Amino acid sequence: MGTVPAAAVSSLDRLLAAAAPLLPPGLTAQDCPPSDLTPAGAPLEAAFVWADGEAGCDPRLSLDPAPGARPDTRLAAALSLCRTGAGTALAPAALRLVERLSCWQRQAGARYGAWAGLREAPSGGLAAKLYLELAQMTKANGRPLWAALEERLAGAPPVLAGRNLRPTMLGVTPDGSLLELYYRADPLFPGDLDTLMARFGVAPRGHEVRRLIERLTGRSVRFEIPSSDIGFSVAFRMAAEGRTQAVAFTFYSNAAALLGPDARIADALLVEGAARGWDMTAYEQAFAGSAALRRAGEVPLQRHGLLGIVLAADAPPRVTATLAVPVPPAGGRHA
Repeated sequence: MGTVPAAAVSSLDRLLAAAAPLLPPGLTAQDCPPSDLTPAGAPLEAAFVWADGEAGCDPRLSLDPAPGARPDTRLAAALSLCRTGAGTALAPAALRLVERLSCWQRQAGARYGAWAGLREAPSGGLAAKLYLELAQMTKANGRPLWAALEERLAGAPPVLAGRNLRPTMLGVTPDGSLLELYYRADPLFPGDLDTLMARFGVAPRGHEVRRLIERLTGRSVRFEIPSSDIGFSVAFRMAAEGRTQAVAFTFYSNAAALLGPDARIADALLVEGAARGWDMTAYEQAFAGSAALRRAGEVPLQRHGLLGIVLAADAPPRVTATLAVPVPPAGGRHA
């Protein structure tokens, strides 16, 4: 009988292998507490990004470096991991922002504090990103703690007051050149998307979001977007003298709220990928491997996190999906 060939090393395998030496060893321990990062309680999540005409899937990792720890402990651990991953200290502007948001978390109380992000850098090695929880607290004058920061980044007054839009997290690169503000929203209508994009100075492309949702769900979207858990993010490039420019708008939905169980989510993504010629190898391998997150006798938990579509300038739309994955052993290959 011949030897069964090993699965090809995917782009996610390479990223996990590069990240493994940086991961806290306790993440693979049997008694590691469940993490709030993913619905499945896993402390590691992979994000896949596909675009028509592009090879591969450009994976990224999000990480809870201290499951079960206090928010301030997790923030310190995430900050340390980002420094190590990037191979550099945070720039002064980024460090001031971290200190400001950390202060808000201490004032208002925080749920998780921070996560860390890693991806392959274009020049080789790893690039890092720090994700900071935005504390939800209203000041005596009735304005949220984050209101002035949010309006400065947006450069325009808030819109759609009836949709309960609220920023919940801020991502920052160690050099402080790129910020990404993440929002939650009550259910939105398709026309709301162009209104939001216009506020941030992004070209209105809400029809592309609607078309993707229609293809994935197999039904027409005429009124309310069919998900009970949605949000969006806006990425800003930092310019001279503190000026900002919005460079990308990403619509997100909780994958289960949009499509249902994991198997149905995977089927929808694989059908879409096949129709558009995407490389789904890394995703397929990761989805199969994520079954290991369920211990014998346990009720299966949702492994997919978010589905989204990234709209950046005149670039083609990029579709993204996140999936909880097992933490690789240090020095070991991800299976």
